[in-house]
Amino acid sequence: MIAQFTAAGDGLAYDICIVGGGTVGLAIAAALENAKLRVCVLEAGGRWQTNRSQELYHGIVADPLVHPPVQNFRIRALGGSSRAWGGRCVPFDSIDFQKREWVCNSGWPITYETLLPYYRRAHEVIEVGSYDYDPTSALPGSRVELFEGVDGDLFRTRLERFSRPTNVWKRLSGLLRTSRHIHIWLNAAATGIRLAPNGRCVHHIDCIDLKGTKREVTACHYIVAAGGFETTRLLLASNDVMPAGIGNARDQLGRFYMAHLGATVGALKLPNAQQAVAFGYERDAAGIYCRRRLSLTEQAQREHCLLNQIFRTHLPDPADPRHNDPILSAMYLVKRTFLPKHLRGRLQHSMTLDEKLAHVQNVVSSPVRLGRFGLRWMANRTFARRKLPSIVLGPRANVVNLEFHSEQEPNPRKQTDVGERTRPIGYAEAARRLENHEQRSPKRRARLSTARLEAGEDRSYHFRI
Repeated sequence: MIAQFTAAGDGLAYDICIVGGGTVGLAIAAALENAKLRVCVLEAGGRWQTNRSQELYHGIVADPLVHPPVQNFRIRALGGSSRAWGGRCVPFDSIDFQKREWVCNSGWPITYETLLPYYRRAHEVIEVGSYDYDPTSALPGSRVELFEGVDGDLFRTRLERFSRPTNVWKRLSGLLRTSRHIHIWLNAAATGIRLAPNGRCVHHIDCIDLKGTKREVTACHYIVAAGGFETTRLLLASNDVMPAGIGNARDQLGRFYMAHLGATVGALKLPNAQQAVAFGYERDAAGIYCRRRLSLTEQAQREHCLLNQIFRTHLPDPADPRHNDPILSAMYLVKRTFLPKHLRGRLQHSMTLDEKLAHVQNVVSSPVRLGRFGLRWMANRTFARRKLPSIVLGPRANVVNLEFHSEQEPNPRKQTDVGERTRPIGYAEAARRLENHEQRSPKRRARLSTARLEAGEDRSYHFRI
């Protein structure tokens, strides 16, 4: 059953109450269908995202160049952020969970092995195939290395796997709509987890609907699946029995926030890039799109005291018409014209008349190539059920552009906190400054890349930043 929370009566009591109707919340609810338990899902949004619901995600970002506005890529609606997800899947490495002497505050209370069975189950939910990120076994008969001759003691090639991408609500809606045991309440915003006076158990969840009516939801068991920011907000706001918030006796909630630290870092000049680099997507035996990326080995991280990082091939900057590529120029002009402003990013920068003319010249210079690309894109992306994840173009002039993504050193500064009523979380420091170690680590890795790429006797690879 699915209904607006405004239609709910009083005395809402269930066996299990799930806060959040995103990927995790809906997957758990669907898994409980055959248990014959009374289950409710409290979704703060509706069937679709609206400006009104998205406004509740607004926050303050210290540096928009480092961290996008917090409301841009989180969706307050059924399915959550899976509605906007591109589909890329990559698991943590074992070393990510370990205490490392060169990384302050490192070490998790769980291990990679603890998560492994859940990773495998998650693969089923998001339709990403087998849990295999090793190109040797996942793509048998295909080349292993991203860069020919580079894998060794410093680097190894691993895979990224891609979902359809799966909108979890679309996938599970048939089951959840007709379930007699699962109630999905829309626009039911949880405002507090209310504990018993002794603080040892949950008494009820406070909720509010679109009209401002408050209701209590009770259950035998409660699951909070509201995402990182909203779960933190809810726990901090639930401070009537525990003044610091639930689970915050040691003042850790809102600390150690990490975002995506990545950028284009340079380019490789190779004697024969088309043969030396496996830059495109491949499909495994189940038809899942996979793509190679270069990772630091655990040995290299320990020996050189580095944070975990990866490289992957990347497109030249589409905004710079000097790439002379009709596909990139067409992509840039279309996105700049039709994308919503909040998703444009660098596309919003001013463009001179000369730049516009240069892009147009690129587009008209090769209409046949552009037309063929458009047909392939529509077949493999627009109309395909399992979609080609992104545009990938072969290297021009034997130059391969590189993108890096780096782990961030755990930062104990408080970066997420409860804000004003109209902004449930104040993100004043969500996009914190890069610490010295984080700035240094990618540069050291780049130097390692240079050393390794120049080590081959028969190769003349050059790395430039």
